[in-house]
Amino acid sequence: MDLDEFKLTWLAYDRKLDQTQQLGQQLLTSIQRDRSKNTIDKMIRELQVMYAILLGIIFIFSAIVAGNPFDYTKPIHFIPALCYIILAGFGLFASIRHKNRLRQTTLSSQNLLRSLTELIRLREQHTRLMSRVWVLGMLAGAMIMLPTIARRYAESGWVATLLIGLFPIGLTLLSAWLAKVIGLFTDHYLSDLREQVRELDELKEPVNPI
Repeated sequence: MDLDEFKLTWLAYDRKLDQTQQLGQQLLTSIQRDRSKNTIDKMIRELQVMYAILLGIIFIFSAIVAGNPFDYTKPIHFIPALCYIILAGFGLFASIRHKNRLRQTTLSSQNLLRSLTELIRLREQHTRLMSRVWVLGMLAGAMIMLPTIARRYAESGWVATLLIGLFPIGLTLLSAWLAKVIGLFTDHYLSDLREQVRELDELKEPVNPI
């Protein structure tokens, strides 16, 4: 084989190698796209559970306002329950909007990296928003029985009444802080999406020839 034939053979082999690499990358990208769709489906199913929880909260605190089981004597006493209803309603609205955005997300092999980056941004916004909703809701729930506590312990003095009233609020704040420390407010779907973006970035890196 002379030098020209060797060059032609080498060029043909190099083209086949490039095609094989491109096909491999397309296959891996397709696998990543299916994985991303599966992650979105899981997020949507989790949001449906969130609907049920938020609707249950709205129902329970609406019943508290309507039935007055704590024997509230002033309209101001109903404010914590009303705040919880408003917060749960806002959380329900935000969850419905987030679900619609997830369903509208289009994933294709050509723009998968950009779509995942945008999806991560939307998910981060929703996670931060819902974390605040839950913390504020916990505070509102902690104040539900404060009027009843104040009436029962008023004879003990205002200092004791104030300490007893602040105890559930402090306990709620402590619980929220501990939940954040141990990662209960951490969205594991975000970690999965970021890992997928990292893997896609690695696929785009050029392969060094041996």
